[in-house]
Amino acid sequence: MELHPTLWRTCRVLAGETRLALLRHVVESPGKTVSRLAEEVEIGLSLASQELRRLQSRGLIQAVRKGSFVHYLPAPDPQVPEASLLLAALKDAFSRFNPAKDVQIMLIATALSHPRRIRILQELLAGSRTVPMIREATRIPPESLYRHLPLLQKGFLIRQNNRIFRAPRPAHPLAKCLVELVKATGKPRSS
Repeated sequence: MELHPTLWRTCRVLAGETRLALLRHVVESPGKTVSRLAEEVEIGLSLASQELRRLQSRGLIQAVRKGSFVHYLPAPDPQVPEASLLLAALKDAFSRFNPAKDVQIMLIATALSHPRRIRILQELLAGSRTVPMIREATRIPPESLYRHLPLLQKGFLIRQNNRIFRAPRPAHPLAKCLVELVKATGKPRSS
């Protein structure tokens, strides 16, 4: 099966607390089974299996069968070009910050979990803009724009000063990676 995950859907997967906890465990201790991971994250086996499949569908982990057991490894899927960059950024974040700081990863991922927010960030990466300028360039209705801008701010990807929005250089490893991916992608895919 060929994978072509979009960046915003991958971010939507990374924004989930349970999925992020499972990914952290896979990265920090590769090769665990779904039952061991479910036990460590304190969730049911069925939910763990479902959430691991979601991470795998984004190309961030691989399932390797050994006898009757399936072991999970932090290995990017070569069919997903962004996966190796995202996984490297997540590994860096996991090594720098303790699990209590994973909320930052969720906020960053949530910020780009919608194609309109990616489009807004693309516009702001081209330069500082006011809301009317962003609205004109993106054609996003005002009510939607005012819903999306705060999420980008909470995700540390944009800042506002005197009604002017800009995209500062991010400090977090995942934010840096996502900004580079957004720059490289041009207009986001819709699927």
